[in-house]
Amino acid sequence: MRWRVVLELAGADGARQVHEVGASERSPAGHTAATLGLGLEEGKAILAAVQRHLVGAQVDQHCRNRRRCDRCGEQRPLKDLRPRRLVSLFGVVAVRAPRFGPCRCGIACRRSLTPVAEIMPGRCTPEYERVVAAMGAALPYRRALALLGEFFPPGGAPAVETTRQRTLRVGARLERAALAPSQPPAAAPEAGAIALGIDAGHIRSVRSHRVRSFEAIVAQVGGAEGKAAVFGGVPAEADRQQQLRGVLRTLGATPSTPVTILSDGAEGPRALGEAACVGPTSHVLDWFHLAMRIQHAAQAAKGWPAHTPGEREEGARLAEAVERIRWRLWHGRVRRALDLVGETLARIDAMTEAAPVAASKVAALLRGLETYVSAQADLIIDYARARRIGEPISTAATEGTVQWLLHRRMGANQQMRWSPRGAHLMLKVRTAVANGTLAADHVAAERWARRPFRPAA
Repeated sequence: MRWRVVLELAGADGARQVHEVGASERSPAGHTAATLGLGLEEGKAILAAVQRHLVGAQVDQHCRNRRRCDRCGEQRPLKDLRPRRLVSLFGVVAVRAPRFGPCRCGIACRRSLTPVAEIMPGRCTPEYERVVAAMGAALPYRRALALLGEFFPPGGAPAVETTRQRTLRVGARLERAALAPSQPPAAAPEAGAIALGIDAGHIRSVRSHRVRSFEAIVAQVGGAEGKAAVFGGVPAEADRQQQLRGVLRTLGATPSTPVTILSDGAEGPRALGEAACVGPTSHVLDWFHLAMRIQHAAQAAKGWPAHTPGEREEGARLAEAVERIRWRLWHGRVRRALDLVGETLARIDAMTEAAPVAASKVAALLRGLETYVSAQADLIIDYARARRIGEPISTAATEGTVQWLLHRRMGANQQMRWSPRGAHLMLKVRTAVANGTLAADHVAAERWARRPFRPAA
């Protein structure tokens, strides 16, 4: 069996061009699963050939149209021809870019004209730039390039530094478009209630920043209708309140929409959520963080010595006391929980001589729990009742968002160090990918692009 693929191009003047973009032959002896249809390399070669002929024909047509002067209709003189490359998902296409001198009728303007620069300002297609940014945000840059080269015919793989800069430039444009949108967002249906979970993570810093790590804020916003959106950024690098307010607005937040802010009680995340909300707010201490502190004390109580019946009885009593503290905090009985913590600490002080190591460990954890609960007493609610009526009580989903946004791409296991600015721009791209809005946001942010693209020195 023989086959060939032919591309036919028809211009506006009726002229036709026919190009053979692929041909091959299959053995007539028999077919196997490996010879059915196109192979990967054959498909990549056909796509590259189609892209090469199509781009070349479009560039030639645009240059012919632009060569004719708009005022007098005469052709502009040809100044020179220069090579130019267009990087796309279907191959790198080399074209000839003519430069035309000024027309003789021109009086006020005597500048040269480069038509190819008008349609290829970034030396790459917007689709290629968006896909490279999405891949670079999801995977290490080198691995992202290897994956793109596996399925697409790039022709010449770009440098890793070029991929990094393209990804961060897309993030910079997304941030600028969020701060200064070209048009007001469409009015979303008013939400009945919104839950805003805020948490923080740490990213390893570059050595020039002179700190070991810096903090990044991640927020997950969920509406009553099941819609959810994520937000991330480095505190020192952006106007977080305005950007987070835009996320809330897309979910239907209005001055009358109540917002429940869940956090670990730290002042920074609480202040960020309060400043971003335009309606009434209520703060709730995240049950996940509170329960983890109780769990640490429970684990330490289980490690109480059990060599004698008396020690086993003391350990069981101590474990039961910790569980009673958990039950009282779960039902919002803060004062009674603090009283029980104080009684348990007094009992542990009396048992220090019998088990000094275990007693000091459990006492330290209970004192830390007592300090934490006392400082956050106003934020502790009746979690059991809130759960029964469907109100949010935990930022466990936000913890998963922190894991995905920060740790999987910028965590220590990636062996990478980040500057605050680079991490912030990477978070802009990753949050757009997570929200499923990268394609629309990339189009809206195109007016903030700096063309042509030049790698930084």
